[in-house]
Parts: sequence; C-alpha cells; structure tokens
Amino acid sequence: MGDSIRRETPKTKPATAGGPPEPPKKTAKGLGDQPPEEADIHFPDPVPLKLLAAALGRKPFQIIADVMELGQFKSVHDTLTFDSAARIARKYGLHAARAT
Repeated sequence: MGDSIRRETPKTKPATAGGPPEPPKKTAKGLGDQPPEEADIHFPDPVPLKLLAAALGRKPFQIIADVMELGQFKSVHDTLTFDSAARIARKYGLHAARAT
C-alpha cells in the first residue's frame, strides 16, 4: 500500500538564505567625521524618577543605580533635582533642558 503514494522531499534552502544580513559595501561620505548630535529632553523641576527613566528609555532600576552613583538613594516614586537628572541624562548622551 505504501508503494503507490510517493511523497516529495522538500528542497533545502541555500546556505546564504539564513543568518544575519551582509554589511553595506560602502558607507556614506562624511558620516564618520561628524560627532553625533545630542538630543534635547525637557524636564520639569523636580523630575519624577519614573519620568526620567521613561524619557531615557531605561528601566527605573537602572536610573536608581545611577542616582546611587551620585551618592543619593531614591525609589521609583521619588523626585530628583533638575541638576541630578541632567547629569544622568548626559551619561546616556542626551542634553536636558528645563521645561517651562
């Protein structure tokens, strides 16, 4: 019975089908010569720690660790001075400005 039904074996994909994409052949001229621009983030004074974490795209515990490096201990529900928030934002390559 099993002889009358033929099943096709699936074809395999070439080796180049999987894996990460290849890097670009050429880079745009002048991109490596310019420093990246700092983005501006506007914060109120005082800055809620949870808002700072969300604005920086970090988890609150990471911001708490940064605050501890500044010699303070805060929880996720506490607020920071604008100066402390600006120092932490600078660590992640962002420029903080006071919201008016």
